[in-house]
Amino acid sequence: MTLDPSTQNRSAKKSSKTAILMMSSCLILGIPACSTLPKQQQIIPQYAYDIDTENTTLSQIVSPLKQQYPDLTGYHVLYEPLEAIAARIQLIDKAEKTLDLQYYIWDNDKVGALALYKIIQAADRGVKVRLLMDDNNAKAMEGIYLALDQHPNIEVKLFNPYKFRKFRPIDMVLDLKRINRRMHNKTFTADNQITLIGGRNMSNQYYNVSDNYQFSDVDVMLVGQAVDDISHSFDEYWNHPYAYQVRNIVSHGYTLRYPGLKEQLTKHYEEVTVQNYLDLSNKTHDFDQWLNRDIQLDWVKAEIIKDSPEKVKSKAKKEEHLNFQLVQRLKVPEKSVDIISAYFVPQDIGEAHLSRLAQNGVDVRVLTNSFKANDVALVHAFYAKYRKNLLKNGVQLYEFLPALPEEYQNINNPEISKKSRVSLKGLSRSSLHAKLMALDDKQVFIGSFNFDPRSANLNTEIGVILNSKPLANAVHKTMDANLKYYAYKLVLDSKGKINWQLTTPNGIRTLTKEPKMNFLKRAGIKVISWLPIEGFM
Repeated sequence: MTLDPSTQNRSAKKSSKTAILMMSSCLILGIPACSTLPKQQQIIPQYAYDIDTENTTLSQIVSPLKQQYPDLTGYHVLYEPLEAIAARIQLIDKAEKTLDLQYYIWDNDKVGALALYKIIQAADRGVKVRLLMDDNNAKAMEGIYLALDQHPNIEVKLFNPYKFRKFRPIDMVLDLKRINRRMHNKTFTADNQITLIGGRNMSNQYYNVSDNYQFSDVDVMLVGQAVDDISHSFDEYWNHPYAYQVRNIVSHGYTLRYPGLKEQLTKHYEEVTVQNYLDLSNKTHDFDQWLNRDIQLDWVKAEIIKDSPEKVKSKAKKEEHLNFQLVQRLKVPEKSVDIISAYFVPQDIGEAHLSRLAQNGVDVRVLTNSFKANDVALVHAFYAKYRKNLLKNGVQLYEFLPALPEEYQNINNPEISKKSRVSLKGLSRSSLHAKLMALDDKQVFIGSFNFDPRSANLNTEIGVILNSKPLANAVHKTMDANLKYYAYKLVLDSKGKINWQLTTPNGIRTLTKEPKMNFLKRAGIKVISWLPIEGFM
């Protein structure tokens, strides 16, 4: 289902001439870059705790637990995609005062429209909704955001917006340093009581309902001390000069209005396939019963680590960078390090650090995407540069399969395919999107941060360090037991060349050439790896 923003076309010819004139002016005058940031309106600061949420249903659920575990954070990891969507829908339904939502991507698809319908329901019953979206992927949704923003209880802002709405490449040419820095955070907070952070955006492929492929991802639900820190982070971004009200920067040429949007969303919600999907998500994991009657959380010391929004302006201090905080707060591993990262480009400093750990007897494993599983082929080119040296120094590398064996696919796939009309072939295809790290039996990091230069230096990110022995052990044991079945293991042969080992029912199969990559692709990846653009990956 796709919502219809019903746009009115403006004169592309006139805009093109204006854009060319501006670009020419910058070049002729010799200006390194013309700032394309739109003019900002006066910002009236808003804060999460401006609205009292202490008497809400969610507060009544979690307050006794917070009193029992003062200064600690309760967590529940959401591995299963159906549980992850059920958590979001249930929290929207139970919110009574506020919803603060911050995302990098929100697509116009089954999941995106379903969540918007639920958000409108919440706003209709008086919930104040703040939706903060990065503008990089907002073009297809901006008319919908504009209509959504017309609800008196919903406010939508776009972070770090493009000025040239119809011709975004102009911004890239004139203001690449700014445009290349994005808000990659994903946070979801209901009534300032329960929050979700992790790698999942609001789009079909994160919740096992895409016709093309599914992202293997992870979120964590947090209660207690960490919620305050995440709410504070949200406020920092919401009140930042780079956060623009959608009504002030999106053209009012869109004819879609709030009543029309609500009508479309209601029709979508009432579709049989959507109702079937909702039933599956509710019955399979029974999240509602868990939250209301049998809430089980592990309570630990936890630290929220996050980038300052000033990072987008290249003005954040080093201690305001997530990667700096991560290094400072993680303990020195003594036995094992497991890294799961969709995009993994360690650079020289990361390669040296991981190699040093491995040479000192630490069991270091990295799981990232294989070439075919990676949805960003450019990243694979720069990751591939480091594989051989990492393997030589004892770091274990595993690459996620593009199609998982049947026993490792979601057990609900046949039913989802039948009842929600989703391609069974698409349900079998996978791409790793999780960002997670476990150290010894001490700490686990979960967040939006990929272990690559883009997350470290360009995009803003957020995550949590959980000082949890059970969770760390669970990560290690799960990888011990299952890694070989859903990933290639990379090894060096007697000639020092990389081989890919795949465990099959008939034994281990060894591939001497990179899987699913022909000669032209190999040559292209090699050439790309020579380009001086690694810092953008």
